[in-house]
Amino acid sequence: MESILGMPLPVEDPILIFGICMVVILAAPLIFERFKLPGLIGPIVAGVVLGTSVLNVLERGQAIELLGNVGLLYIMFLSGLEINMSQFRKNRDRSLIFGIITFTIPQLAGTIIFRYLLGFDWAAAILIASMFASHTLVPYPIISRLGIMKNDAVVTTVGGTILTDTVALLVLVVVARGYEGELTTRFWISLALAMVIYVAAVIYLLPPLARWFFRNVEDGGKSEFVFVLAVVFIGAFLARAVGTEAILGAFLVGLTLNRLIPERSRLMTRIQFFGDAFIIPFFLIFIGLLVDVSVLFSSLTAWVVMISMLATNVITKFIAAGVTRRIYNYTPAEGWVMFGLSTCEAAATLAATLVGYELGIIGDDVLNGVVLMIFATCILGPSVVDRFGRRVAREQAEQQFEPRQSPQRILVPLANPSTSEALVNVAALLRDNKSEEAIYPLAVVAEEAEAENTESSVAAAERLLAHAVMHSVELDLPVNPVTRVARNPASGMVEAAMERRISDIVIGWNGNRSARQRIFGSVIDQMLEQAPQQVWVCKLNYPVSTFQRLVVVLPSVIDHNPGFYEGVRSLKHLAYQLGASVQVLVVNDGAEPYRQHFEDVPIEVGIGFMELASWDEARATLKDSHSDKDLIVLMSAREGTVAHDRVLERLPQTLADFQLSFLVLYPSEKDAQYFGAAQPLGLAKLLSQERVHLDLTAATYEEAVDTLLSTAIDRDDPRHESVLKALAFDDVGYASEVLPGVIISHARVPKLKGTQLCLGVHRRGMQRDGQSPGGSRRTNQPIHVVVLLLTPAQGTTQDHLTQLASVAQYFSQGNLLDSLMACTTVDQLQGWFDQQNLVRS
Repeated sequence: MESILGMPLPVEDPILIFGICMVVILAAPLIFERFKLPGLIGPIVAGVVLGTSVLNVLERGQAIELLGNVGLLYIMFLSGLEINMSQFRKNRDRSLIFGIITFTIPQLAGTIIFRYLLGFDWAAAILIASMFASHTLVPYPIISRLGIMKNDAVVTTVGGTILTDTVALLVLVVVARGYEGELTTRFWISLALAMVIYVAAVIYLLPPLARWFFRNVEDGGKSEFVFVLAVVFIGAFLARAVGTEAILGAFLVGLTLNRLIPERSRLMTRIQFFGDAFIIPFFLIFIGLLVDVSVLFSSLTAWVVMISMLATNVITKFIAAGVTRRIYNYTPAEGWVMFGLSTCEAAATLAATLVGYELGIIGDDVLNGVVLMIFATCILGPSVVDRFGRRVAREQAEQQFEPRQSPQRILVPLANPSTSEALVNVAALLRDNKSEEAIYPLAVVAEEAEAENTESSVAAAERLLAHAVMHSVELDLPVNPVTRVARNPASGMVEAAMERRISDIVIGWNGNRSARQRIFGSVIDQMLEQAPQQVWVCKLNYPVSTFQRLVVVLPSVIDHNPGFYEGVRSLKHLAYQLGASVQVLVVNDGAEPYRQHFEDVPIEVGIGFMELASWDEARATLKDSHSDKDLIVLMSAREGTVAHDRVLERLPQTLADFQLSFLVLYPSEKDAQYFGAAQPLGLAKLLSQERVHLDLTAATYEEAVDTLLSTAIDRDDPRHESVLKALAFDDVGYASEVLPGVIISHARVPKLKGTQLCLGVHRRGMQRDGQSPGGSRRTNQPIHVVVLLLTPAQGTTQDHLTQLASVAQYFSQGNLLDSLMACTTVDQLQGWFDQQNLVRS
């Protein structure tokens, strides 16, 4: 095609090119998933159809090529970032064996076939064979979505990628230098020296730099994300500068940052969202644009090369995966996943193809045949991984860590806004991955003689809990906030825990106590006396994600505590989530029984044991041997239990005086039991035609709020002015920007008949300047979507904030802004939210 609607093709306007790509990224996966095909294939096929050889709408210009290369590097970075380092170290021999098998068999078979059967010279035959001896982890987003990144077979395959791509790129360098006659001793020495310096610099210099940055720069997470992106692409460039390929640098940076970015963290959520929703799809479109369909009808050699390469690739990779599966007793489904991951070609294959073509080692027919092979394997690999990965996920769910005796429900008492995020982060790491239970942030308000003072305190508590709710939504955690009014704060905590059948309590401590206070202070001490649940008292000097080792202190006979096993399980789960090792210090007791207890919990983490003869030795060890990479965990005992010792009451203050970061774990004295909770209203029941404005024209944010509020409360109603003031001007209607351009404001309204939601879309956008309520920063991003949540004042604060959490989850979808801007009717709006609800379910 040369034109469409009078517009010359291919499209040259960069804005339209970007718009077309975004439509492809949005629509293609949905269409393919509708036909039971992996959505990952959609952008690849769309790239072929829109490319110059079919519809001629898009060409492989500099912008798409740039974003495509960035997407490829991002895939390699994510595969290194999400791999389980404990399993990776444990399986390094398996990764080495698989890497050797899956490279050697295709390399030897390909060289023989292309040299003796197809008549290529030695240089071309070796180079072509190396193109399919390596592999690229194109289906990795499917692995991540299915949650099997830490499966043994997947870790082995991802680890094997390091070897196959490194050796393939080394073959490329050797063949290219040999073809040019520059294969000298000096070349080998310089390459080896540059590689050693580069790897050492990344491994030994990047972690302390990243740890310092994460601990000292706090701006809500934006700078952390930008820092990670900068490190990835600078590391990738330096890898290319020393003579290898950028993909290896991105993978190495991912491995290096692995320990510092937990799976359950705001930073990891943003990294995954940016890759899955935006940058990786551009790489898939780029792969599709490489394909020249016309070659299939004009060159028999291209067919021969493509079929030969594809057949050799598929057969040899299948054999390699099968051999490895039998050696290590993987299941058939795991063997198929290994095959699907290792059969895709892209990164090293493209590099070898382009270099060989530029040097004249291969011609046009081979170039086009290779591109067609890349396209075919990028269709085959994701299809296989999607089909058999689901089986692996089901098998993995059946063999998951030993389940708890009762549902895990975590209560997080909050008092200080500056520590609320840190406590929620700890709760997120302690929460089981498969748990469907919510996190319960709690604010206890002191009951006062004057009702007005109590109401003012409740409003302040609402603001504190709203902040915790929004942070939980960022972590993709279900949250059920709780407010209690009580004369005694400790009693309020205990009653809230009892009513909701809480299993764990995570609470913060500032490290200060007066002479009359026994351990932490009157509130925490009283709570420990009354609450039988497992309790975590936290004193953290740095973000919990920056610790690399848990140093666990066990007093004698602590294993006689009825909650000891669950405490060990929680400790190992925390270490697993952090990717940290565990050093256990056993005081006044033998280490062997405890070693057995830890081994009985089927969670794979590295553990070492040390026996200490006295508490004096323990204090000296903690003071002299600690580093800022260590998080101390003291497993303590309540007064009156068999393991209690007066030393345990003084030790937390000693650790605080040493300026250490630590957790004090009090094991449970009894099992928690399930207790149901009321569910918030779904969006289907909240949305109504009269309270939705899809074409707001207000000049300011305050006018937009006024317009929306009038759909729920008439302007003549005396409540209208006070609610408007609360929503638009005061900090009572705590407004939160859940996504750039999307803001939710909420208030409790007297005599309101049921919860109401008002939604407005402003297509041009409005500015909302100044400081946000509570002193939080506001971006200069124009506001396009305004959501007002109004709940009856006669309801509880818990009900209000629970409803807020539910609504915030609906409006934190990554593609929400574009989707709402595209809706012209309420039915379209409701349909989109229904679809998102099905996806989340």
